[in-house]
Amino acid sequence: MDIRQTLLKEPQREQGGKLAVERFEYQAAWGLSRILQLYKSGADFGVAFEFHDDVLELDSISNPTKITFFQVKTQKSGTWTLSSISASSGAKLKKTTVKRGDAPPAKKLSFAAKMYDNYKRFPNHTERLVFVTNQMCSDLAAGHDEAKFDTAAAAKIESFRKRLKEQDPNFQDEHSKLFHFCCSTMNLASFSDTIMGAVQKFVIEQTGMTETSTYAFALMLLEECRQRERMDVDFSGFAQMSESFVTRKLIDDRLEDFKRKRAEAVEWSGIAPYITNIVRRRDIGAGWKLYVNDRRSRYGPGPQRFRKAVKDVVANHITGARDLMLEVDAALPEVRPLADLWDKSVSDDYLRAVILYEFHDV
Repeated sequence: MDIRQTLLKEPQREQGGKLAVERFEYQAAWGLSRILQLYKSGADFGVAFEFHDDVLELDSISNPTKITFFQVKTQKSGTWTLSSISASSGAKLKKTTVKRGDAPPAKKLSFAAKMYDNYKRFPNHTERLVFVTNQMCSDLAAGHDEAKFDTAAAAKIESFRKRLKEQDPNFQDEHSKLFHFCCSTMNLASFSDTIMGAVQKFVIEQTGMTETSTYAFALMLLEECRQRERMDVDFSGFAQMSESFVTRKLIDDRLEDFKRKRAEAVEWSGIAPYITNIVRRRDIGAGWKLYVNDRRSRYGPGPQRFRKAVKDVVANHITGARDLMLEVDAALPEVRPLADLWDKSVSDDYLRAVILYEFHDV
């Protein structure tokens, strides 16, 4: 069966990770760093968030043959061990709820057992099961490259295998070779700054553009990952399912769009002559400079809705039937309420500049 059909057919184990906000943000940042790594390698790929695991990676989006599952966990201090990754904890119940004669509380699957469950559901396609975290594992060599669990001391890996067999009788010794450990370079306290810097460097490498507007592209890519974590996709077919994947084509399209928008920026010099009042030209020109700078540094659902809504309003007012500024002033009362999506404190001349910019940005 095609790997894509298998992904559609097999039900997801859980979706509880969507509730953990702090891990959710770190997960998006780490997933984006992985996407940048894959893109720069030249490989085809498809990366999904909260689909069968925290991060799921296909070796190709058009003709996938292998899946890598990443489970992302963070902790503020300490180190991991193969024991802590494979430990099965008892259900947390109050003593008063356990009565004499009751069955012992069910044990929760360990992180490793949940990872192994992915292999059981996709045995023919699973390439690796990777535990990603912000702290080192004391049982494995220090560093930020992926380390195989099997490289741990013999006693450690044997104990790991024993615990997995206790939790899942299907586990075989050879299955431990699937498990990898990855200590991320992103610190829990500063991962946001780290990923933003990495994306800005990526944009400069890919486009040659060094202006501060690369920050907007970084925000956009991070938002792409966040949206896919929150996405409630119809998995009735692969075309629908693929909408939840970040792919090489998506990154290519975003880079091209980024370059195009900066190459086709609307110039104030082409509009200013149509404003005959020198004072109004000066004041709206100042608003124009501010908006151009703001536009390059803001990205997300709110700013996108703002720009689209302004364009829709302006189309009904600027028709060339009368003086340009009369038409701009007629549109202003409808644009003012939209400023809540952008910055409700901006001046009327700033919004007049917005109206003129968005009208000419075709």
